[in-house]
Amino acid sequence: MTLLRIDKYRSELLDNERDIYIYLPPSYGLNVDRRYPVLYLHDGQNVFHPAYNGQSWNLHRVADRLIAEGRIEEIVMVGAANMEMARADEYTHALDGVDYARDKMDITPKGELYERFLIEELKPYIDAVLRTKTGPAHTGLLGSSRGGQVTYHIGMRRPDVYGMIGIMSPYLYYVNPENLSETRVYARFAGRPPLHKIWIDTGGREGTLILEKHVQGLVDELLEAGYEPNRQLAYYFDPEAAHTEADWEARVALPLLHFFGQPGELADVSITPASATALHGADAIGRFVPAASYAGGLRLTPLGGGFAASGPVGRVARVDAGGIVRGDEADSVQAAYSFEGLTAHAVWPPAD
Repeated sequence: MTLLRIDKYRSELLDNERDIYIYLPPSYGLNVDRRYPVLYLHDGQNVFHPAYNGQSWNLHRVADRLIAEGRIEEIVMVGAANMEMARADEYTHALDGVDYARDKMDITPKGELYERFLIEELKPYIDAVLRTKTGPAHTGLLGSSRGGQVTYHIGMRRPDVYGMIGIMSPYLYYVNPENLSETRVYARFAGRPPLHKIWIDTGGREGTLILEKHVQGLVDELLEAGYEPNRQLAYYFDPEAAHTEADWEARVALPLLHFFGQPGELADVSITPASATALHGADAIGRFVPAASYAGGLRLTPLGGGFAASGPVGRVARVDAGGIVRGDEADSVQAAYSFEGLTAHAVWPPAD
């Protein structure tokens, strides 16, 4: 593994300079005839090195481990640093549905210019100086928070360039913390752009910054557009994850496996008891979060499957289609979740 940095890479389109961080896989210097897929990343100063809040995605270590285990093919990764105070401008497109005028900060959208910087300036340079596979089937784009928002917009607009997009904890709505009013800051696209693979995830402890219902809403829109659940469009929910680099590091192996690995056969299904929130309704006393694990190491929250109450324990609660446990605080229930021929069981409330 080799980490490189290009200092002050200039963009004529944006009229600025930023550092570019590059990961080369273990065999890059050994096999001079081999070409590699490329994953482009936003917020590049955070992905390999401690930067914001002293945290890092440590993506080089994650990739090294997955490559050594034979779980993903060797890849090149390219992180473009954000421009700090100009980050929100560059990661925001002026599109229908993007109500940037009512966002939480004063934004002058430069998303289209940033998109052109990646496609017209950075990618041609990387393809010229490194041995890359250049087509969309071998080119991915990944980001978190506003980086997830801009990844979604670029991917939907330019699937001819980026065939795989990773959308982690995407900033889709501004929720005013004082009155909880919601402002949508992402566009909806008609039809089904021909993307090869999409990864979307979120955490349950991200506060009003990122709400699960908004991320799930985007997932539902993509399913309605015709993307194949689980194999093409993969979703993951971690009820304990917050909005930090450390939490993205903890699960960033999953989009790498989705993009560059082979999932293999379904190996296991599980359901984990978790806390409900006020957004689940006044009668929600808990929830079950399902997970599907595959032979190749991929783990996701299944899009599909079904819940049922398989037997009462004491006073009887009920489990709805979304895995929400509804009843009185003293109620208990044994739940079953079935997905693609496998069934998992768990009890609410969980044992201490």
